Amino acid sequence: MFLCLVSLLLVGVCSGAWAGVVVRAMIEPGVFAVLKNARVLSLECRVPPDPSAAEAIWKGYLDAPERWKQYEGRQAVGVSFAQLSAQAQRKVLLAVFKEDAVTEEGWWHVVQFEGEEGLETLWTLCEWLTGKGTDHKAVLAHPKNAFSDPTLARGQRVFVPRELLLPALRAVTPDREPPAPEPMQPAPPLRPSRSDEEIVILPSDMPPLETYSNGEVVPEPAIDLEAVSRDLEYGSDSEGDYAMYRLKEGEALYSAVVVRFTDFSENAEILEACRVVQQRSGIKNVHQMKPGQKVLIPLEILSDRYYPQSSDRRQQYEAALREADRLKGEQVATRDLEGVVVVIDPGHGGRDHGAAPNSGSGLYEDELNYDIACRVKRLLESQTRARVHMLVKDLSQGYTPADSKRFAHDTDEVVLTSPPYENTDARVSANLRWYLANSIFRREVAAGVDPRKVVFTSLHTDALFNEKLRGAMVYIPGAAYRRDSEEHSGSSYDRYKEVREQPCARTTASERTRDEALSRNFAEALLKALGTHNPPIKRHSAGDPIRSQIRQSGGRVYVPAVLRNAQIPTKVLVEAANMTNSTDCERLADPEWREWFAEAYVDALRDYFGS
Repeated sequence: MFLCLVSLLLVGVCSGAWAGVVVRAMIEPGVFAVLKNARVLSLECRVPPDPSAAEAIWKGYLDAPERWKQYEGRQAVGVSFAQLSAQAQRKVLLAVFKEDAVTEEGWWHVVQFEGEEGLETLWTLCEWLTGKGTDHKAVLAHPKNAFSDPTLARGQRVFVPRELLLPALRAVTPDREPPAPEPMQPAPPLRPSRSDEEIVILPSDMPPLETYSNGEVVPEPAIDLEAVSRDLEYGSDSEGDYAMYRLKEGEALYSAVVVRFTDFSENAEILEACRVVQQRSGIKNVHQMKPGQKVLIPLEILSDRYYPQSSDRRQQYEAALREADRLKGEQVATRDLEGVVVVIDPGHGGRDHGAAPNSGSGLYEDELNYDIACRVKRLLESQTRARVHMLVKDLSQGYTPADSKRFAHDTDEVVLTSPPYENTDARVSANLRWYLANSIFRREVAAGVDPRKVVFTSLHTDALFNEKLRGAMVYIPGAAYRRDSEEHSGSSYDRYKEVREQPCARTTASERTRDEALSRNFAEALLKALGTHNPPIKRHSAGDPIRSQIRQSGGRVYVPAVLRNAQIPTKVLVEAANMTNSTDCERLADPEWREWFAEAYVDALRDYFGS
């Protein structure tokens, strides 16, 4: 059986308790068998847009084929095991349990999960195979089952005799041999020790979606936020306006509601939002919520994209999308990135090492940011005609990437202003970076460079303080959250040539709209390149992977300073991975993975400029 581990972004709990184990196995392209917590079986289907094709698929899986019309027009649908035809149920079982086999005598099952969080039970197994959980007593008493304790252990063989099986499950599986009678050899546990893991079973003929150096295969989840937004209903009560969402099987407040529908990223703020939503919804116990539970989300904490269609915030959001789409038709193209200027800002540095959730790991955000930036610089200068400006330099390392899995944190990174700034104050450092970027931009445009061919990228690695979340996220400058002007003065700034050249960063409303649109287009190209790189690189999928602002509890909404004030029209801040997630940390520690990320970034530039 082909197994791998990836982080679980599908379910979450506000308290941080164990979230669950999910098995997903492809039956055919777009159709997946799903097992949650070793207890709940279902079918997931990415519905084809063509009604005739959708009808053909559904009639092959539903127990009542005429119900296919209720799914018409929906992009992704989950169907419970009970609503599937008998043959479809057989396909689901054999897809999820790859080591099971059916002989003339009956069904041989190999237990895959154990432990109170993901426990297989004889009762559930009999519900699937015989239709009656009470048949567990007969199964337990059968002479072929050499055990008397109904508690199952991983690797254990369970035999269900033919006479108990549902008729559709009695057909022999000629391509599968029954499991060997001797005990299975010890193997790494299928249920990971961490609560943020998911188990995925992929058929051997399915092309790998993210092959990693240790042989692991990680699927890139589909991101379909618009399908989710259609599940919202809007209303108001004595406490104000709200959006109402009905929980689905396996969902909980943390990731399924707050992370998905808001832009909160700090764990404390997500937990506070969970508390607010729980209280507003009248939910007494978040651990006893059932599918269909009504969840009321105060309108003021929603992301702009989830506001009602008639609201100003939703209309502004959609206007930005339309502008982005319009500007795609005006995008400049260039061969081999000729004339393209890339301004790279490796985040943090000096005394500010950024995120380092576990200093014993030898991973520091500033060192990781800088290493990826150096790799991008090397690839662009050796493989394309683009020109690169780095805003930061490590004086002892230079621009040579570090092929190391552990870093010794140093403090000799400087911002390349005139004179260089030694990064003693993180706020001053962040402001000097946009002053420097603007100075570079002015020089390049004065030399004849098309402003549309300049791209600014600030590279970071996140620390979301929620270890269940992982993957890359991209921030863009939301037009509604930028100022007309911003200026800094005093001894911390006046000594730098780039500040004196132009102390105030000014933008017009039309420029801010243009910047958001162009930046979104490049962010989309980057996420696409990450997902299509060989091997693909995980993208954030518990919420919108492209965000135009950072939202905090208490109503504060802002755009990071380097995006707010950089006058380069196309600008993004990239969070490459989440350093509080063990899988993401494993990736970040691998120099090969950091090279892959840099390759994907260069591929994004090539795609964006038609190269």
